[in-house]
Amino acid sequence: MPLTGNTTVDIILYSIAGIVLLIIGYKVGRWISNVANQKLLASKEQELFTAQRSFKSLYDQELGNLRDDNARLADELRLLRQKVEDYRKKAAGFGGLFSSSSKRNDAMYALLLENEALEEALYAQNEKLKQERTDSLREQMRATGYRRVLMSQLLNDNRIKEYVAEILNDEKMLPRVETQSAPALPAVTTTPSDNSPH
Repeated sequence: MPLTGNTTVDIILYSIAGIVLLIIGYKVGRWISNVANQKLLASKEQELFTAQRSFKSLYDQELGNLRDDNARLADELRLLRQKVEDYRKKAAGFGGLFSSSSKRNDAMYALLLENEALEEALYAQNEKLKQERTDSLREQMRATGYRRVLMSQLLNDNRIKEYVAEILNDEKMLPRVETQSAPALPAVTTTPSDNSPH
């Protein structure tokens, strides 16, 4: 420990050296804290990106299912219209054969009308199911959009960032770290349903 021979000067020099060391320690501590905060914010942003990517894949999957259902319903409608046209042609042909018996004509026309009514009911039911599916998908898209906007606003809010930084700076408020790490997001399984989410 170097000494100048003057006690007052030695005390002043050691005090200045102590203050300089305290300032350097404070700056290093703040730098380490800032690095830790940036890592935490980066991990939170990565979790948000993962959540958004899963929402987008769910949306794409539902959209693909809806397109498949629309194509299937269009094919069924085309087939039903073709059958109705075939029945009408057959009815026109049978009308000439059964012109001598009115009971047979009435029975044939009754069968044709009943068949046409059943086909119209099936078409109406298919249209109703298609509309319900479309409404459900729109509601899911709207809810997903709301969640995405809310998550991005929360992660970009300065108050939230300051609160996270404050918690990280106060080690007493931090929870104990578990040895097992939990997954970022639970596995998402989707089952098609006609009920729209709220």
